[in-house]
Amino acid sequence: MEQVLRLVSQLVRDFQGQERAYLSPTYQESQVRQDFIDKFFTALGWDVTHEKQKNPYEQEVKIENRVRTESSQRFADYAFFIAPNYRDVKYFVEAKKPAKDLSNPEYYYQTIRYGWNQSTPIAVLTDFEEFHIIDCRYKPNIKTALERKIESFHFTQYEDEVVFKKIFYLFGREAVINGSIEKYAATLAKPRGKKAEKGVLKSGYQQVDQAFLELLDGYRDQLAHAFKNKNQQLNGEELTEAVQRTIDRLVFIRFLEDKGIEEKTVIGFKSKQSSWNSFLGLCKSLEPKYNGLVFKEHPIIDNSTFNAPDEKVFSEICSELADPSSPYDFNSIPISILGNIYERFLGKVVTTTDKRAKIVEKPEVRKAGGVYYTPEYIVRYIVGETVGKLIDGKTPDEIRKMAFADIACGSGSFLIEVYDKLLEYHTKYYTEHPEKAKKGDIEKRAGAIALSHKKRQEILVNNIYGVDIDFQATEVTQLSLYLKLMEDVTMNDAYQFSLLKERMLPDLRRNIVCGNSLIGRDILDGKLFDDETEHTLKPMNFEDVFPEVMKRGGFDAVVGNPPYVRQESLGDRFIYYAKDSYHSYTNQADLYVFFIEKSINILKSGGIYGIICSNKFMRSNYGKEIRKFLVSNTALQEVIDFGELPVFQNAATFPVIMILKKQIVQNQKFVFAPMKSLIFNSLEEEVNKSALILDSRSVSGDNWRLSSNEASEILDKLVLQGIPLGKYVENKIYFGIKTGLDQAFVIDQATKNNLIKQDYNSSDLIRSYVIGDAVRKYTIIDKQKYLIFIPQGWTRSHFGLVQNLWNLFTKKYPAIANHLLQYEKKAKERTDQGDYWWELRSCDYYKEFDKPKIVYPDIAKESRFTFDDNGMYMAATTFTIPKDDLFLLGILNSKLIFYYLSHVCPVLGDVKRGGRLRLKTVYMKTLPIRTINSDDPADKDRHDNIVGLVEQILSAKAKHAKANTEAEKNRLEIQIEALDRQIDNAVYELYGLTEEEIKIVEGNN
Repeated sequence: MEQVLRLVSQLVRDFQGQERAYLSPTYQESQVRQDFIDKFFTALGWDVTHEKQKNPYEQEVKIENRVRTESSQRFADYAFFIAPNYRDVKYFVEAKKPAKDLSNPEYYYQTIRYGWNQSTPIAVLTDFEEFHIIDCRYKPNIKTALERKIESFHFTQYEDEVVFKKIFYLFGREAVINGSIEKYAATLAKPRGKKAEKGVLKSGYQQVDQAFLELLDGYRDQLAHAFKNKNQQLNGEELTEAVQRTIDRLVFIRFLEDKGIEEKTVIGFKSKQSSWNSFLGLCKSLEPKYNGLVFKEHPIIDNSTFNAPDEKVFSEICSELADPSSPYDFNSIPISILGNIYERFLGKVVTTTDKRAKIVEKPEVRKAGGVYYTPEYIVRYIVGETVGKLIDGKTPDEIRKMAFADIACGSGSFLIEVYDKLLEYHTKYYTEHPEKAKKGDIEKRAGAIALSHKKRQEILVNNIYGVDIDFQATEVTQLSLYLKLMEDVTMNDAYQFSLLKERMLPDLRRNIVCGNSLIGRDILDGKLFDDETEHTLKPMNFEDVFPEVMKRGGFDAVVGNPPYVRQESLGDRFIYYAKDSYHSYTNQADLYVFFIEKSINILKSGGIYGIICSNKFMRSNYGKEIRKFLVSNTALQEVIDFGELPVFQNAATFPVIMILKKQIVQNQKFVFAPMKSLIFNSLEEEVNKSALILDSRSVSGDNWRLSSNEASEILDKLVLQGIPLGKYVENKIYFGIKTGLDQAFVIDQATKNNLIKQDYNSSDLIRSYVIGDAVRKYTIIDKQKYLIFIPQGWTRSHFGLVQNLWNLFTKKYPAIANHLLQYEKKAKERTDQGDYWWELRSCDYYKEFDKPKIVYPDIAKESRFTFDDNGMYMAATTFTIPKDDLFLLGILNSKLIFYYLSHVCPVLGDVKRGGRLRLKTVYMKTLPIRTINSDDPADKDRHDNIVGLVEQILSAKAKHAKANTEAEKNRLEIQIEALDRQIDNAVYELYGLTEEEIKIVEGNN
């Protein structure tokens, strides 16, 4: 940093030497940028003047010249990126000339607007004389813009080492590579509580996607009611489509304005006509130029019989969108973010009664708990590993014949990324081989090669295909692709196309199709379905809708994130159809399983499939058939398992990325990357860090056990030595009690004592209660929790003889009080507790808790199995094996078995760094338990040795819990550790592990 500080100090002295001249009105912004700001950021390590990074498409600093439309500037002066990601801005710098005061609301608003629209948390406003760091996380508001200043410095402070460190270690290139911007943003104030869920605070903190989604939701609601009020005949589906098309047109027009393709007159028009008629007239005038779906004549809103909505409602929407102070800059909002916004927007539809309209969530969205769009870094990775790998090294002519699809495309986020990847590749190819370009393929812009609009059209029509069962989704996908197509269009381009009477937007109805990817037209064979049923099913043959692609053998790549919905959601007709049509059908399958099979079937030989889906199929019973199908028909390329990391915000779905090639390969090798964290700069880099190269032994139709080869050999050995735990215990593994059900409620020690003290026949209804966290290795920690069982028919009168006891229930345990009150009127006096207790214990579920049993928690970071013969009742965070078997207990608590579990169970975090395993029954049942041959004396000795050691460790644990002195506790701890090691060694011997294998196991525990 010392050398950097010397360079900056020289700039400070230069500025001081001619300060009066630099502060004069005649000294322009372009001059201060060249003389000082460029050099300042060059000193921070950035290649500002592109001395090293010559390729205009691979430059970490993008510098914009002044481009103004009316009074607004289109781009920030500097945008900083980190290779190889030249799309996600790390931070912006807005420059001004020194003569002006930087503490200007308009300057701040402008800077915040750049950052907020691209989800960049902070930005810099500078004239070199001053350096202002601004918080861009807040929705731009010119009234509060100046409040967003985080910190500012005067140029005379740049020489102060303490001050300069703040700048250097935040905005210096090496610091940014190491995540300085993200780390700094994490220290800024964040929204909390319910406000955080909505992404907004009173102070205005709100992400651009959430804010714009709320805006669109509001417009949908207003338009639906306004349309319905004047057009009572419209049903829900018609209203949904009419509203959607209106909003799509408004968004597209705003996009054209902010891109400078159309003049800023189109929405903020002032006319003697109604705003609605002016809007329709504008759309009609734009249709010949742009064509496409957006401005195509619509059978409802463009029909002469459609009555215009209330003038006030529509004009206010137009005025709000056209407001020069609008926080939304469609020139800056990435198309991918718009896609994510629309993905959630599509989760709702308009429904109607005779006179009213209402916005509701779609049933499938409601069941799924919301819409969860795929994070962009995952979309980008999947497309890179599929389309990116397939086109690498190919010529544009070769790529022209390729087809890429998403058959559950939603708002089109994957297809936007595919299109972007193709545009990026073609641009780079022609930059390196300009002589290979055909006439009209490319043109020069600002000294760099760019694809012509016609070439961009050609790539879109030739290569991009999508399917969705929701027509609104296909419309939004087309809109998103149109926006991407128009991203680099200028007003001159539009003018030239207009002169030639050519259309800016291609017809994508043959590329993006509304249909059911999972149901073919054969579902109609020999069956009579009415129009409504067929309309609901939307059966479709890929050979019919994409004939040229299928004639070529199928798609080169299919990508996507199919819906995670139970198959029952499509009704009985689909169940019957799937049973006959899909190899992967099982009684409990999710739809994504069928999407996997269908995607493989429509791939050409050698094609690649990239998907993010639930990881359950890799180990669950319902995934067995799809595992067999994949092993038989594909070569696995990559598996990136996120375990139970929250990839989808607020969703309990734990995903895996799979890359598969339609190719049958023996003894295949593939990459397996178990992800430990979601905090990284690049998913590619993170995958490379954690990648293991596995072979086909790790995957089979019966089981996917994704482990290193050395681990696979050990696990195979264990499986051969034993029988599954499920078989060993006759499938008797029980889940704990869900309190509140079956009249079971948790109480504390004081309440228990009160109840027993009053002795109202209640003591026999109270049992010790054990939560998962209380279960440790060979012991249970007393958490002083108890269960009280309330007999059916009991009311407060059974406890009300002592008023303070009833008050205790009411205040401290309202659930118990409410339960008792339910039976107040129909109470049936019961005093014979013996009879009730007999009824309770006659239920097999509860009888198991009274028996001697092995118990363990549902989540554990180490072996935590113990034995209970005191009739303790277990919570829902525990599991119970009703078996008096100390031999089994010793095996379960061994390092060897935990090693096995760590390779088959889902992982929360990194086990080696405090992560935990989810000990779900489906995985526990696979544990190989070594059985004993009672006729073999050596085998019997091994059994008895383990049992004896377990008895000793249980005794030592019990003594340790009662020990009163530190000396005694220390002695017992040493004894327990020694016994534990002896059990581990005994289990190693039992399974016949070699010294090398033991070292591997020990090294991984």
